[in-house]
Amino acid sequence: MPEGPTAHALTSKEQKRNRILKAAIEVFAEKGYFTARMTDVASAAHVADGTLYLYFDGKEDLLMTIFDQILSQFIERLEHEIQTLDDPADKLRLMVRLHLETLGRNRSLAHVLQIETRHTRKFMSQLTRGKLGKYLGLVRTIIEEGQATGRFRSGISAGLATNVVFGAVDELVMSWLLAEEPGDLLRYLDPLMELLIGGLAPCGPTP
Repeated sequence: MPEGPTAHALTSKEQKRNRILKAAIEVFAEKGYFTARMTDVASAAHVADGTLYLYFDGKEDLLMTIFDQILSQFIERLEHEIQTLDDPADKLRLMVRLHLETLGRNRSLAHVLQIETRHTRKFMSQLTRGKLGKYLGLVRTIIEEGQATGRFRSGISAGLATNVVFGAVDELVMSWLLAEEPGDLLRYLDPLMELLIGGLAPCGPTP
């Protein structure tokens, strides 16, 4: 899994759990969430079928654990790095860069987060709470800070701006996933930020 304690710092149980999560990402990306079976994950992780249920309640719990863990690690990294920045526009750029960077280096993970999680009944409930709710809350906080400082126009609803930013990044990753020759996802960072910051900036000279 992306950023986290080194293998030496993990217990045997934690290492096995991470191995199961990595295997699940590959299996869900290859077979699809509905087609994949828990036994497929167990085989890929080189553990007994029953071992999976010592860590996860079932397939949906396993999928949502992947989702929550990746977002938790993303949020932790963002909150750490954002402390060095003052300009809300720089903070927004950092957030988008980390998003593209995290998914751009692992297409299987991107496929699972972008496509497979959307098939579960729990995903929509995450839009206003849970880790995804916290992610969207961070975007909104940056937008509101920019509006308060005059960096972003105040006449736009912060909620609408948050949805636009998330929607733009989400759709960009989806298009990249579906492309026959996707290339480097980060190459879209500059043009995307030019559009987003340009749309958020006050009319007239930028403060």
